[in-house]
Amino acid sequence: MPLAKSAFLRHILTLLSGAAVAQLIPLLVSPLLTRWYSPTDVGLQAVYLSWLSSLAVLATARYEMAIVLPAEAERASNLMALSLGIACACALLLVVLLLLIDTQALAQQLGAVGLAPWLWLLPLSLLLAGAMQAWSNWNNRQRHYRANAQGRMAQAFSTAAVQLTGGWLGAGSAGLILGQLAGQLGSLAAQIWQDVKTRFAWWPQVSRAGMREVAIAYQEFPKINTPHALSTALLEAATLLLLARLAGAAAVGYYGLMMRVLKLPAALIGQAVAQVAYRELAEARQQQQLLQPILRKMMLLLCALALPPFILMQIAGEPLFAWVFGQQWATAGRYAQAMSLYILLHFIASPLGMVPLVINRQRSAFLWSLLHALLLLGCLALGFSVGLPLEKTLQWISLVFAAYFLSYFIWLYRASR
Repeated sequence: MPLAKSAFLRHILTLLSGAAVAQLIPLLVSPLLTRWYSPTDVGLQAVYLSWLSSLAVLATARYEMAIVLPAEAERASNLMALSLGIACACALLLVVLLLLIDTQALAQQLGAVGLAPWLWLLPLSLLLAGAMQAWSNWNNRQRHYRANAQGRMAQAFSTAAVQLTGGWLGAGSAGLILGQLAGQLGSLAAQIWQDVKTRFAWWPQVSRAGMREVAIAYQEFPKINTPHALSTALLEAATLLLLARLAGAAAVGYYGLMMRVLKLPAALIGQAVAQVAYRELAEARQQQQLLQPILRKMMLLLCALALPPFILMQIAGEPLFAWVFGQQWATAGRYAQAMSLYILLHFIASPLGMVPLVINRQRSAFLWSLLHALLLLGCLALGFSVGLPLEKTLQWISLVFAAYFLSYFIWLYRASR
């Protein structure tokens, strides 16, 4: 049977305990980082992360999202092994591609020449990202929520330690990028510790025939969910590329810091809600239980969590950013005020993205994602073409997406019936 309400909230609180620490650490060190690193450094890191995010979608062909779905433990074990195998293959393929191309020319074409030496870290980052995604869903299936919470905390501490050291040494964007890599290593080590202690007890269930069988049974994930997730990741990369070409690297830095701060709750708290709800939605679907009560719990909880920071950002975005991060970042605070409504609705929508996977409506969700990308890039390009300041353009984007997200929520609730 699906978990009772108290257990549902308890598992979310377990993940939130790790999320709270993982959220607090970057906020505590940010005032130092923004004084040691320039907007250009932050912009280069944002571009690097956007490339990594785009590639990470392909790292496991999204098979890791299916790990929680099968009732049989053997099928889940084979999905886990399949996901890790694909991650290794993608990392090796990226190494080959980097050997064949001119990385300096590629970085120049993408508007981030300073990242050329660091492209060689992408294969390792990609492998770690794929493994983290796989183990996050594996721990979710096993209800090892504490392991995922510890992974978030380890990532936050490792990233902060390396980035602070790099800033103190004057390492520039290299300190930020190496800190990101250190965070991935720390997170994965914490996530896999449960399996290390049991000597990977699930591994004997894995076989070539088993992996081939689940690859076919869950082929909707690479066929439909991968393009869906890739379009979302590419949207961020395309947005930063457009900003870099039209407004310069400093604008990318302001925008990157603003989005990192505002999306931090969605990346940590929203992800905690999504992990628990995904497991319970899948179990409810297996036992032919109603899904809408779980969906209502998610929406109410997410609204309650999202409203206070939204109100704070609307009232005091610019002075808050200037006080916390330094006066040179006041522009990022104005961007945050302009985009706060969009971030509020995005915070609620992101965890709900698990629902189409459970109810087998991935194709429709993909179309919604494409519409999201077209609206965001279209509004951004239109704003620049008519000469609007970026701040005004971001305000129009928030208004347009208020209508978009409202329509999406209505569709999702009806589809869950």
